[in-house]
Amino acid sequence: MKKLFFTLIFVIGFSVFGSVIDASAQTKCAVLPFKNAYGDMKMNIWSYRLQDSLLQALSVLDPEGKNFTFIPIDEIEDELAQLNMDPSNPQYETDMWNAVVGLGAELVVMGDFNFKNERFLINAYVVDVKTKLRNQKRQARNIFKKEKDIMKSVPIIVKKLKKIFVK
Repeated sequence: MKKLFFTLIFVIGFSVFGSVIDASAQTKCAVLPFKNAYGDMKMNIWSYRLQDSLLQALSVLDPEGKNFTFIPIDEIEDELAQLNMDPSNPQYETDMWNAVVGLGAELVVMGDFNFKNERFLINAYVVDVKTKLRNQKRQARNIFKKEKDIMKSVPIIVKKLKKIFVK
């Protein structure tokens, strides 16, 4: 009976300890809305569509969440709403970093787009939250797409950034 009890305790302890190890090995990531560098408010819809599509595409790289987990967009939006952030405020960038830190993210996927000559210029980066520096080797820059093809930029971005997320 003692042997069974100790075996049971060992199995439960190992499974709990093992899950703690697995959780600590995960990197917590946030995908932020893309910055509209063009300035026309009608284009803001692309900020959120790119964010959502990129989050879905990156989540497929590690569906079990062994190496990283992504903060759901709803949680990001709730945090931003609690901070009462205004994108037209000059402090918006600082407030955004406060939101990311509040969510416990270690990496941030962010980007920007501009619109010129009937084409979008799209850039995406992975930023370390501690240093606030971009990963210089893994960036998706200078992607040109027409408005009807803008979502075709997402697989290109994933291809450029995926080595950070696939270990």
